[in-house]
Amino acid sequence: MPTTAAAALSIEALFSTDARAFVPSAIRALSPLINDPTVISFAAGVPNPETFPAGELSKACARVLADLPKRALQYDATAGYLPLRERVAARSVAKGIATSAAETLLTTGSQQGLDLVSRVLLDPGDVVLVEVPTYVGALVTLAGRRAQPVGVLRTAEGIDVDHLVATVARLRSEGRRVKALYTIPNFQNPAGTAMKKGAKDALAEACGRLRIAVLEDDPYGELLFDEGGGWDTTPLASRLPSATVYMGSFSKTLSAGFRVGWLHGPNELMAKAELAKQASDLCSSTFTHAVLDSYLGACDYEAHLAGLRGFYRERKEILLAALREHFPEGSRFTDPAGGLFSWGELPEGIDTKALLARCVAETRVAYVPGEPFVVEGDARRFLRVTFAKESPEKLVEGARRLGAFFRAERA
Repeated sequence: MPTTAAAALSIEALFSTDARAFVPSAIRALSPLINDPTVISFAAGVPNPETFPAGELSKACARVLADLPKRALQYDATAGYLPLRERVAARSVAKGIATSAAETLLTTGSQQGLDLVSRVLLDPGDVVLVEVPTYVGALVTLAGRRAQPVGVLRTAEGIDVDHLVATVARLRSEGRRVKALYTIPNFQNPAGTAMKKGAKDALAEACGRLRIAVLEDDPYGELLFDEGGGWDTTPLASRLPSATVYMGSFSKTLSAGFRVGWLHGPNELMAKAELAKQASDLCSSTFTHAVLDSYLGACDYEAHLAGLRGFYRERKEILLAALREHFPEGSRFTDPAGGLFSWGELPEGIDTKALLARCVAETRVAYVPGEPFVVEGDARRFLRVTFAKESPEKLVEGARRLGAFFRAERA
């Protein structure tokens, strides 16, 4: 039996200042809706399980257990399984990043990469510039570090560099420490927008001149639908290597459950990030790394990527056509050239967050309200939808139900 003194102790009173800053992910909070099989989900930012190469990965598992059991079932270096680091580095070099296996840190998804970099770079009160809108998971990570996100405008072409420069000047005149810009240049989550070459060149030049680090998150860069659209998926890290941390991932292209991502960056930062990872989890899964390396060595990953692009392109076109047909007049949706998402703007007077619970109850269709993605401005009439998870038939039916619901709200 606990003593009276022990029973009276509030563990919450012992929480650290960092713990008090933790905030839940707005999307994770929707998991009961996202995982309900009776709900058509436009909310879950997950790859379609039909795209997972389960047969080839099963064979890779068998090969690893037959050929490398003692290595694959053991701890590994904090940086990760060397053969896979070599493959990842070679692919990055082909994209224009000057890196090597020695400068590659394998992480538990790119989300851990962002957490590690934040721990290395950010002190409480430091400013990180973020796009409007931006990825919810990044905002959660920044909150955990007690950093201050400040919005910069993102257009269809890229970040508004003039607004970026003016924002940095204003913040520094107020005595605030502007450390970094967090950006998803390619087929951004949530808006699906991508930067063209000129926009990336201008952004890299401005960040170099302003002496701020660039945190480049690129989980969607290999999901380009239209090779002829003028989009430039080459990394910012190829333009500003001394100040850019590049975060990549296999989660959206191969297996979300493997949780394999990676970091490239300046040597001094990478050394500290490796120590931060060592303190966090010692190392990621050696077995998963070995299986992924075996798969990449035996299978045609480029052919797999080509299949993914066609798969998601078709679903995007189906969903956007249905949304345009059924949603209220004046609604607008981005038409992404890659990735998994579209960003919707509904007519004035519609509050997507306030309506979500009733919408799901009445229509059995889920979406993500726009508000959690926006650090500045009014996002009440915005929403994010994904075309990745559902079948073509459910995409059409879900758009019809949602459209009818929002049209009724406008009546």
